[in-house]
Amino acid sequence: MKAYAIAGLLLAAFMMPRSAFAQVPVPTPTPDPLVYNDPAMHYAAPAGAHLVGQIQTPTLATLSQDPTPIAAWIVGSGQQMKVISIVMEAFNGDLDGFDSTYENALRSDDPATLVKNKEHVLLQNGMPALFLEVTQGSGFSTRKIFAYIWIDSQRAVVLSATSRLGVLDETSAKLLLAGATAVRYPSNQP
Repeated sequence: MKAYAIAGLLLAAFMMPRSAFAQVPVPTPTPDPLVYNDPAMHYAAPAGAHLVGQIQTPTLATLSQDPTPIAAWIVGSGQQMKVISIVMEAFNGDLDGFDSTYENALRSDDPATLVKNKEHVLLQNGMPALFLEVTQGSGFSTRKIFAYIWIDSQRAVVLSATSRLGVLDETSAKLLLAGATAVRYPSNQP
């Protein structure tokens, strides 16, 4: 008889609506505002950076062939401010082909664009990339852009540091951008 009573209680417990049980919230980790991750890329902004904005990891279907801002951080303030940004676009060509596209886009934004010190480099984990130094604008509005660009087989990625002329040099830009790693975009990801 006791077995039937226990079985009846168990059956009643399973038949109860789930709301009758105490809900224990599962803690969700607080995203680190200094980190951007997606299936093919990781970037950790330096300590002291402040997140300006970051969108959800875009799927390949949502990326167009136009540059899409993904994340941005600021370091410093006022005239010494530096902006770190990640921009992506759908692209399945080679790195030199994207370099031409990127430079043309910079020149269409501002005809006073000078690209120099372009070199083939490897990111921390060995991913091939280009490192560019760009001067853009004239007079008091001149700015300096240092950028790593790479292709992950599906997307073109630009990780850049931008500041007023004289604030950022190659060594300090490379330190700001040093937290980047990338791999070929996984074929099983949307």
